[in-house]
This record gives sequence, C-alpha cells and structure tokens, in this order.
Amino acid sequence: MITLNFETLTPLHISNGNQLSYNLDYILIDNYVAKLNNSNASKVIAKANLFDFKRDYKFVDIIKIIEKNKHIFSDESFDYKVSAVETFLDFIKGEKRDGQKFIQEFINSNGNFYIPASSIKGMFTTILHRDPDKNPLGINPNQAKIEDKFVITDSEYIGSENFSVEAVNRPPSINLITLDPGVEFTSQIRSKGNLNISILRKKLENYSENQINKARPLVRKFKEMEKEPRGATAYLTILEKILFDFNLEKNEYLVNLGFGGGSYFKLYDDVEIPKFKNPGRNKRLEEAHTTFNVNIDEELYQLGWCKLTIEEN
Repeated sequence: MITLNFETLTPLHISNGNQLSYNLDYILIDNYVAKLNNSNASKVIAKANLFDFKRDYKFVDIIKIIEKNKHIFSDESFDYKVSAVETFLDFIKGEKRDGQKFIQEFINSNGNFYIPASSIKGMFTTILHRDPDKNPLGINPNQAKIEDKFVITDSEYIGSENFSVEAVNRPPSINLITLDPGVEFTSQIRSKGNLNISILRKKLENYSENQINKARPLVRKFKEMEKEPRGATAYLTILEKILFDFNLEKNEYLVNLGFGGGSYFKLYDDVEIPKFKNPGRNKRLEEAHTTFNVNIDEELYQLGWCKLTIEEN
C-alpha cells in the first residue's frame, strides 16, 4: 500500500456541481455560512408558519422572509457551517449583489467534506501523461487485466472548521467554499497496477519547475496589461513563492489540485498552451492563462497548490 500525504499551501476548491443560493440553500449566521438541510429546515419553517401555502411568492419575497426569521434555525437545521472570510462578507453585503450571492459548493457526502480520488488521479494523469508504450497508469487496452488497475481512495473526511467561503477575484465574480491553507489530508493507492512509483517520483520532481518556467514569461505579458493587481499578479506571486519560499525537503513535491489553478498546470509536458481569441484586444489569439485567485491578508493567492509526500509501505 502507498500513502499520499497532502498539505494545502493555498486555498483549494473541488466542486460537486452545486451552487448554493442566498437564503434558499444557505444563510449567514454571524461570520458563518450555514448550509440548510432541506428536510430539517422545511420542518422548522412549516412549524413556524412562515408561509401561506395558498398564495404565490416571488423569490425575492421568500429571501426576505428567511432573512427576517433566520433566528428560528438551530444546528439541527444545517448540513454544515463554514467560516465566511471578511472579503466575502464585505462582498455579499454590498449593494446590487443579488445576482452574485451564489456559492459554489465543495464536494461532500451528507455534509462531510473530502477530497475525491478522481481529482487526485486526474492530477497524476496530467503529470505522468499516458504513454501507450509504457502504460504508466495501469491498463494495457490491448491486453486488459483487472489486476493492472490503478486503484486510489478518497481522502478521509475533513472537518468543516478547515473550510472557508472566499470571494474570488475574477470577473464574473464567484464565491467558493475552499479548503484552507495548512490543512493535511491523505489518500491511499490500494493497488498500483502497472504504476511505476519511481517514474512518478521523477516526473513529480520535474513537473512543477517545468510548468513554472513555461508560465512565467507568458504571465508577465498579461501583468503588463493589468491596471490593478489581478490574475496575472496572483500567478507571479505564487510562482515566486513556489521557487523561493516553500523550501521543499527531499522527496517533497508540489502539485496543483482541483479547480482554478489555470491551464499551465493542467497540461501534459509536451502539449502547448491553447490560444483563444480575446474580443477586447483586437481579436488577437492569446495564450489561455485563466486562473482564479483569492485575497488573504491583502495578498493574492492562486488556488490549488499542495505539498505532497509519498510513503511506500
């Protein structure tokens, strides 16, 4: 068995595809976002006779009623509560934010957060790149055998106290539940199939540095276009931290996991960064450098960076 030990260096987000609506799916309690449990919250609402079920309500009316009466809910009414950072609270309390109060939910099972095996395996797929001759991930499609499968587990459950809601600095603005920096979690490779751990270690050693070297000169071009610090600034900030501040020990690796890291870190080694037309800049083709970043203590942080160590048992 092989144990993968992760530690988050920047906020991390892995979506379950759901968007939470203000005062319909979640409410604000002090400095916390509380996700309403549909069944339990409905019983509380019915018992309090908040609505006349003989009349129609507009969404805006429902939202106002829930806001006015949110004191009726207790912990039993929630699936979970997570911290709401100051920048998110300032954002959501601003004027004309009605259409921007959605929160993209982090993947969870009945309110218990975890990192899915599919995200971890997808990260390895990017780093290893499928080689039709060596088949480093497990199955030879021409001679498939069940024992060749590369089997990896989800992480353990991660407590809700390790999560925050962030307002992300990228138009259109989006709010995310993120796993905080400095949180550790594990996953296990139960069956490595044809996965060669030595090859994996070697590729991990080279992956981040190669991707950073690819990204830096291109990101600088975008930074020169910024009128105020945004995505490119966040990119350069995290790239410099990776190179100079994180101080990895031997057999420690940097990986980018989940949503929002940007295209540089989601491509195979020999794949060029895709180019797209930007209508706002004379329809020129420009390298895709889309990224999401958050503001922590007045400093921009790119999403998804983790430190990884591998234990072979």
